[in-house]
Amino acid sequence: MRPSLKAARSARRLPTVTVLAAAVCASMTLLTPAASATTAVAEPVTCETTSTSTPPPPQPGIPDQARFEGTGTVTCRDAQGTAYLEGESTFSGTLPSPTAPAAGVTPVFRSRVDWSDGTVTTGTFTDFQTRPGDNGVLELTIKGVNDADSTRFAGYSVSATGQSVHVGAEPNGEVISTQKGTVTYTP
Repeated sequence: MRPSLKAARSARRLPTVTVLAAAVCASMTLLTPAASATTAVAEPVTCETTSTSTPPPPQPGIPDQARFEGTGTVTCRDAQGTAYLEGESTFSGTLPSPTAPAAGVTPVFRSRVDWSDGTVTTGTFTDFQTRPGDNGVLELTIKGVNDADSTRFAGYSVSATGQSVHVGAEPNGEVISTQKGTVTYTP
């Protein structure tokens, strides 16, 4: 029996349609993840800080300025309040003396955070301001950009605010202050 012309055309179309359908499905499978994937945008990370600072011993030839150095902790929490990243901080800074501002002294704040996962964040910030608050509290603001070679938050913008409270002096005469605040790392 000889196939009809209509049956012959259908027989030829079937392999062509099947190949085209398979190609479309394959391309959708390959393209769908890329086309539907959203670029992961890193959100700002806000962390709590606590620290203690003391002025270093005076050095001859250094202009009248307020210098300090200290250590502390940095704790980042998730939306439920659970700590997910912690670090130990070291920092130092220089401010013109409030009683006799020295010409040419630029405010500088240097910090380093050694995170619990082995990464490090460093930065040197010259947008560092203080102002007297109520009851002897010193309000502070630090802004800038982390060092590009940091292994965590490299190149992120930093905005830190906090308060420093003079808590007394050590038996050897060292002045001690404590600080509490927040720091936000923004990509």
